[in-house]
Amino acid sequence: MIRPQTAIRIIGGGLVLQGLLFYGFATPLTMQIFPGASDEAVHVGMIMRRGLAAMSFLAGLVIFLVRDETDRTTKRVLFGCGIGFAAITLSMFKIIADKGAVIPLPAITLYGLVAVGALYLALRKQG
Repeated sequence: MIRPQTAIRIIGGGLVLQGLLFYGFATPLTMQIFPGASDEAVHVGMIMRRGLAAMSFLAGLVIFLVRDETDRTTKRVLFGCGIGFAAITLSMFKIIADKGAVIPLPAITLYGLVAVGALYLALRKQG
């Protein structure tokens, strides 16, 4: 079974990587998610995605840096991650339901699995 500290490393590292990818590929990602957008809308989307990239990088770095803390701290951070990733997943479902953007199914699946996994690790009793 995966340990909470390992999960924190994976989640933090994944968010840092996501931040770097969102920044580096801001324009193509924006065009993929909003296929019919005008040039001006793509430009606004690219700027917003780069802001999101910086926030993802920050969150991932902070999460990664608590990897060697006590089990209690690690579980609290995992609980927060679980709630946050669940909110992101629900937000993606709402965007799809409103036909607001094209969100790839693997992204929804990944965020949902991370939410469930983080909550499971945060709430399970150590045996």
